[in-house]
Amino acid sequence: MTHLNTVFIPSPLLPAEGQPLSVAPCLPTVVVVSDNHSVGAAVDQIGEFLGVGVVVLGTEAELAPILRTFRPMAVVTDMEGEDQDGCHVMMLVAYHDPDLPILLLTGDDPSLAGAADAVEELWGLSAVTKAPYLPGAGPLIEFLFHAGRRGECGRLIPA
Repeated sequence: MTHLNTVFIPSPLLPAEGQPLSVAPCLPTVVVVSDNHSVGAAVDQIGEFLGVGVVVLGTEAELAPILRTFRPMAVVTDMEGEDQDGCHVMMLVAYHDPDLPILLLTGDDPSLAGAADAVEELWGLSAVTKAPYLPGAGPLIEFLFHAGRRGECGRLIPA
């Protein structure tokens, strides 16, 4: 079950002092940064089941404006990407919100996990979960549930 909070948007047609506020729904969102289409498709399928929006980006896309616009509850990213790797994504997330949960897919290379640990420590990230590959539905739902509990916009509530 998903509980949607609201964002208040001032009406541009009225004076600033006494503007009534209109209400727009704010959907909890997960951002996926991956060139692997199966990662985005799997997260999208789980997101649909949970009522969570999913924004899937290739590694060539600019992440910073997406983070500002969607205020995601979590980011899922591959450690190895053609245009921006997981370390770059982690640094952008740290600049945006160092407490934003990240699910980092490291692959089988232990040196990549070591590099991720260094970036996590240097940039003060507090919510990085590392996995060699995208976990199955149960662990992924658990990750999203915990991410949604701390999210600004929407929160996942146990049914």
